[in-house]
This record gives sequence, C-alpha cells and structure tokens, in this order.
Amino acid sequence: MSAMLPTYFWFQWQELETIGEKIGLTEDEAKKVISSTLKKAIKLYFKSGLSPAEVIDLIPVKPIGENEGQIKAIYQEKLPALFEKIRP
Repeated sequence: MSAMLPTYFWFQWQELETIGEKIGLTEDEAKKVISSTLKKAIKLYFKSGLSPAEVIDLIPVKPIGENEGQIKAIYQEKLPALFEKIRP
C-alpha cells in the first residue's frame, strides 16, 4: 500500500496547483497552500482524536462530494486486484 499510495494523490495535487494558478495564485503560492493544507489535514485526520466521520463533517461544503462514490468505486475496482497480483 505505502509504495504506491502517493500515486493516488499526486495527480490531484498537481491539478489543484493548476487550478490555483488559474484563479490567480502564483505557482509558489499554490504549492505552499497545497503543501501546508495537506500537512495540517493529515495531522487533523490522524492525530485529532476525532473519528473519520467527525473530521469529514468539520467542513460542510464538499465541492466534489457528489463524485465521492465514483472515486471510491475506482479505488475498489483497481486496488484490491492490483494488491492480489503483487502479493508474495
């Protein structure tokens, strides 16, 4: 899981950086805000003592929430089969 895990997110961060630049941030600003936010979000999710559901509910606006099911379905479709193929 850990060896490939970043690949599940890198393209998303890259796309958010591109969008940040399109809405007026410099490349450096976009990179800094994404990096800082990710570090804080990871700390909140894993170290806050809140359940995943409680963390998710902290921000009521979810711009891609309607697509969450599709994203989860892609993970479920692709990843278990991949891990089975590489399992020793």
